[in-house]
Amino acid sequence: MLSRATINIIRKLICSNARTFYYAQNSLQSNLLTHDSSTKEYNIQNHYNLYIAKRFKYNKRKTADNKKSRDEDSDEEEEENEEAAAGSKTITINIPSLRLDTISKAGFGITRNKVEEAFYASKFRVNGNKVFKKSMEVEVGDEIDLVSHRSLDNPGFLIVNKIVILSMNSASESVRVKLSRDKNLLIEDYEEPWSGV
Repeated sequence: MLSRATINIIRKLICSNARTFYYAQNSLQSNLLTHDSSTKEYNIQNHYNLYIAKRFKYNKRKTADNKKSRDEDSDEEEEENEEAAAGSKTITINIPSLRLDTISKAGFGITRNKVEEAFYASKFRVNGNKVFKKSMEVEVGDEIDLVSHRSLDNPGFLIVNKIVILSMNSASESVRVKLSRDKNLLIEDYEEPWSGV
């Protein structure tokens, strides 16, 4: 007993061969026969029955919209690459306010408790200056440093995580902020030296 797949293959071959032979036979007959109007109509009708017409629809408008969106996306990516420093990661976050603790939580990816611990240990610096209030509001261009520890090789340098605020857009009930984030940067100690361990 033949399998079902084999039977289907044989059936398709027979059908396609029958169509081919039928078309060849009809074309030969139409060339050999006298030009009779009834024969022509019959041959033309049979000829068109052999083919199945398919129409592949597409929407030009959708392709144009996709092109525009791809162009806009590539422009945005170029802008992001120009604004961010080499080796830094550009992220976009939605936050309810522009407070230092809110941006630090979302930007550094740490919990609010760890943000409070770092604040009370004086590990936060904004534009190189100590921060005295967690509720301090930040602006575009501000650099927020979270000091991890002093460098083991050179005590005059610090290992920090840095966030640079690239842009802000206010949306409904939230603010969309684009940040550039660097982890484990080696920087010189601040003018007002960091006194942590």
